[in-house]
Amino acid sequence: MYRSLIFLMTAMISSLRAQNQIADVVFTNAKVWTVDKSRATAEAVAVLGGRILAVGSKGEIKKFTGESTRVVDVKGKLMLPGFIDNHTHFMSGGFQLQSVDLKDSKNEAEFARRIKERAEKYPSRWITGGDWDHDNWLGGNLPTKKLIDQYTSNTPVFVNRYDGHMALANSYVLKLAGITKDTQDPPGGAVVKDPKTGEPTGILKDEAMGTCIGTCLPRQKKNAWTPRG
Repeated sequence: MYRSLIFLMTAMISSLRAQNQIADVVFTNAKVWTVDKSRATAEAVAVLGGRILAVGSKGEIKKFTGESTRVVDVKGKLMLPGFIDNHTHFMSGGFQLQSVDLKDSKNEAEFARRIKERAEKYPSRWITGGDWDHDNWLGGNLPTKKLIDQYTSNTPVFVNRYDGHMALANSYVLKLAGITKDTQDPPGGAVVKDPKTGEPTGILKDEAMGTCIGTCLPRQKKNAWTPRG
């Protein structure tokens, strides 16, 4: 009973405060979607200090209008609450949480060490994910398979850059995918090669990443993925 009384008093105080306030902006003559089932639509919105002060009919909201209020005529258009695109790629996002984290690696040595430790902890299991950013390293050189091959001779590694536009594969995975010095760049992608030897460095860009993913990763069973930790 006391809780109900406190709630009622709080609601009344909030209502009184709102009634005595003058809005900075009033949007009127709108088709407002309120996301409130009890009152799904409205005609106007009052805003004060960057927050919604009140939502209702044009007559209800008019009382929040003062000399300093900016009134915006929406001219019958639809008005929606602000949206933040907080979407999730459920499957890939889940696997990402189970994968190695390379995003805050400070240099090539730390990058290689984290992959080495993962390979030692989960030998022969796929090491994926990563989200590395070579621009954070002194010199900004792209990683190569040489950094990790000595630690992953029997462990497949395919770790992507944070923007998803390139990935590093170790020699194990390049062999699985059949990528050699003779492999041509696919349309919209690139197999990066050593300018001296012509051998793939392990970096695959854009559509070339699909060459690896399409021929290797789908064949792996669920327990072949490496859990994080």
